[in-house]
Amino acid sequence: MVTTFQIIGHKKSGKTTLTNDFLKFGKAAGYSFSVVKHTHGPVDIPANTDTGKFYQQSDDVLLLNDSQTIHYQRKIAKTASEQITELQKNSPADFLIIEGLKELDYPKITLLKEDEVKSDFADISQILVFASIQKDESNIISLMDTDERKKFIINFLREIQ
Repeated sequence: MVTTFQIIGHKKSGKTTLTNDFLKFGKAAGYSFSVVKHTHGPVDIPANTDTGKFYQQSDDVLLLNDSQTIHYQRKIAKTASEQITELQKNSPADFLIIEGLKELDYPKITLLKEDEVKSDFADISQILVFASIQKDESNIISLMDTDERKKFIINFLREIQ
């Protein structure tokens, strides 16, 4: 089964930046990834496109072309945990990164914003690392420098696998 971990933090903490760097630096090191992205708002599919029209009128839309598949699904009967478990079983990737969904029980990298401290996440399980892309403090890992971020990512992937 795919090795699963989470990147969590409040809005604008750098979750997407770090996730993208995991994909970029990890892929360059020979790893493959699947990603679950949690979003609080609706997915914006323009209604004036073919896809938007299909999406408005159906519960499922599967887009296929020669290089990719995209699945839009609404009215999902399964919980987020059940969907992730299904993806874990079927993913050919080395790693599954879950961005967000801090209530899940997987190992986590927690990103702190400039005005946050570790105790802001006291009720969250399985935090392996506190880090920040926005500040440099002695009690957390600073990921402000891209080279340091790359080293952290490669070491993290080796250790968690």
